[in-house]
Amino acid sequence: MDNRQVEDRLRQAVHRATPDVLDDILARCEDIPTGIVTAPQKRRGPALVRTLGALAAMFMLVFGGLWGYGLLADSRADTWVMLEVNPSIELELNQKDRVLAAHAKNEDAVKIIDKMDLKGTPVDVAINALVGSMLKHGYIRENANSVLLSVEGADGQRSAALQHSLTLSISQQLNMVNGAVISQSLTVDPRLEALAQQHGISYGKAALVDKIIAQNSHLLFVDLAQLSVNELNLLLSSKGVTAEGMASQGSASDIDFIGEARALELALTHAGVSEHDAGRVHIELDFDDGRMVYDVEFYRESREYEYEIDARSGEVLGFNREGGHHDTPSATAPSGVGGAPEGGFIAVELACEIALTHAGVNSYTKLRSELDKDDGRYVYEVEFDVGHSEYSYEIDAVSGTVLSWEIDD
Repeated sequence: MDNRQVEDRLRQAVHRATPDVLDDILARCEDIPTGIVTAPQKRRGPALVRTLGALAAMFMLVFGGLWGYGLLADSRADTWVMLEVNPSIELELNQKDRVLAAHAKNEDAVKIIDKMDLKGTPVDVAINALVGSMLKHGYIRENANSVLLSVEGADGQRSAALQHSLTLSISQQLNMVNGAVISQSLTVDPRLEALAQQHGISYGKAALVDKIIAQNSHLLFVDLAQLSVNELNLLLSSKGVTAEGMASQGSASDIDFIGEARALELALTHAGVSEHDAGRVHIELDFDDGRMVYDVEFYRESREYEYEIDARSGEVLGFNREGGHHDTPSATAPSGVGGAPEGGFIAVELACEIALTHAGVNSYTKLRSELDKDDGRYVYEVEFDVGHSEYSYEIDAVSGTVLSWEIDD
């Protein structure tokens, strides 16, 4: 039955239920002129229906638009959170700080995410789950206790608030390993994106490396990109690197390193200077020639000493004294070399000084020496680099005479 049929049946029912009293009313109205004047009726019902229909349509349009916009806002990423240890993970967030997607940026991150379904999860819950997984798999531990948190978004205030709250949450989880958190708020930078892609690291790590280099121009991006987050955190602390939007909480672990106190002790022992006599001591962790080193500086009276100590092994890699550069020589007697002749050998340091004086250089690298026996004669073989050239000397181990020398490019 359609609408028209329903209306007809209603009309018939009303007509049958309403008594026909028109003749009775006319009989009582004798003074009313004959002839009935019929006024046009106003069709209020259909108009009201049309009005209500229009309002309903408008309501549906507005409500539907708002509902659709809400769905769009919920499904559109406007903030990115990056978590980096060695596993590198990126989370896409909507305006309600819920996870839209989680991306594993390297193979280690795949192990961390595993079968986690983080979509729709509040970001703090997702971060706690990921950090917990990193602890479980041993990526965060006592000798590598640093985590890098990066937040990128168009709303600076919201990014800063998210950075702060997530840093506190991560720090609480890392209490068992005395953890440290480096956090930073970022904006889009095509240059950093290109560097991250070029060196195969995350955008957040590229931004952190860039901050360190900005205040230490002798460092190279390609070198620092290969360091762990914990090593970068140690460099940040030692060099006092600061930048807008960056914060640090906790202390990076140096368990794998000898420490500043031991580095100073080794330098003083090598120089023959007591701790009491050393003044204006300065120690700084640095990165040089592919390894972490301690740069140790001190004065004794008017003489300045500069040392470079391997941060892991404690080996003295080189030193400067009164402006002259001297890498630590090592003279070893190879198998087959007999004892010293009567009168003994000259000191290896003197042999090196003789070679350097002969070459006329006072700045060089990779000085090495070895005691050998050649044609029945004891000699020191001394080698060192100057720029792109390698110098090789043979010094008589008894008299100190320069027996031969050559320069190779």
